[in-house]
Amino acid sequence: MSNFSTSSSAPGPIVGLTGGIGSGKSTIANVFRSLEIPVWDADTAGRSLYLEDNGLQKWVIDRFGPACGLWHEGRLVGVNRAELAEIVFNDNNALLALNKYVHPLVRQRFLEWHKSAIKFHRPDYVVRESAILFESNVHLDCSHIVAVCADKSVRLKRAIARDGITESQALARMDQQITDEERSRRATHSLLNNPKSNVLSDVLKVHASIIASFG
Repeated sequence: MSNFSTSSSAPGPIVGLTGGIGSGKSTIANVFRSLEIPVWDADTAGRSLYLEDNGLQKWVIDRFGPACGLWHEGRLVGVNRAELAEIVFNDNNALLALNKYVHPLVRQRFLEWHKSAIKFHRPDYVVRESAILFESNVHLDCSHIVAVCADKSVRLKRAIARDGITESQALARMDQQITDEERSRRATHSLLNNPKSNVLSDVLKVHASIIASFG
């Protein structure tokens, strides 16, 4: 597996936050933000790249076809992420090719953000949120890893409502990610985020444990 992790000379501690589609990891991320911990969202960075990086846009069109482009008066202005997702989440080789191209770009954005966050906020640590933290080997840079899990039925319901996709599309995306069981096994901390879970209390405990580990 390719290593898209950051340099070992990172300017401050990184806590990885991961969870599969529909796990509600963004909710957990917002709790960390309320504790004044800077959070970097890989999904948001990726979406920005699709809108801003002309080289990435052209590569997507060349690799996956013009239907994956957003066009204005014949000019390529972005990536049709829904069309692209329909291709890559049903073709593992296509997904691997996309990740190989995109992950280094996302990595560079994280490095720039991390240096800035440490310089201006001086937090005890930063959180790097990524659905594919383990798959991209980014976990190698993290001193702690928080895995967010939820029942499969809950995850499906959230993904369908949030992304406007069908159940079969949601299941296809789940199949491209590692299981909750694997995430929990490899993580430092695991949080259950079902509707009746007490996520605030659980995140506070994790935060205290992380702070204590720094001595």
